[in-house]
Amino acid sequence: MNSEASQLAPLPDHGNTTDPLWLALWSAYEPVITPLRRMPLIVDIELCGGMFGITAELSDYSYLLITSDDTLPTDPNRVRGWHVQRLSDHTPTIRDIVYDSTEGGPQAAHGNDHVPLFHAITTYVARRGLGLRFRPIKAVSISGLRSDHSAIEHICDCFPSSLDAVTRYHRETVTLRAMGWRPIHQQGGNEWPLSVWVHDGAVVTVAVTLAGWNAERAA
Repeated sequence: MNSEASQLAPLPDHGNTTDPLWLALWSAYEPVITPLRRMPLIVDIELCGGMFGITAELSDYSYLLITSDDTLPTDPNRVRGWHVQRLSDHTPTIRDIVYDSTEGGPQAAHGNDHVPLFHAITTYVARRGLGLRFRPIKAVSISGLRSDHSAIEHICDCFPSSLDAVTRYHRETVTLRAMGWRPIHQQGGNEWPLSVWVHDGAVVTVAVTLAGWNAERAA
């Protein structure tokens, strides 16, 4: 099933994700963005007056800003080196240089190589305990077909608590049984339970499913 070890951080929650320029830069810099999301960090593309950068949120509400010299070119093939800072809109005194392989920078010999870039970011984030932790948001889904082959699709509320989601799952199965449904398959135990039910030519699957991830941050 879905494991926290394989999770990919969610997309940023704002309207720019449909903007053509944002999408073009997101696609162009995917080789940088995806490894950051696997750390997992919530990554965004900053568009500010023609100056572009990649941002990655940290657990204390600070963030990493990844550019090349002053800005990122729209064509990643023109990147000659990476410049990574840790900044904070809430605490202006936070202004760390995490990595600098631009001309004249301490890591200039690495140029646009991704490997030392990711190593520097991973080491910095891990040593300071700034990585985001994600807890799964669960939902209970009921889906299947009626005897006339029309679809049954229902998603119950989202539950940040696993216990609440599993409790709702069991409530739904009790209701089905009371209505005359019969279980023909069950699996998943108490973490991700799933069962298949039949009644009068209809069949439904009831399951606890992954609805998303909730980022845990420092107090």
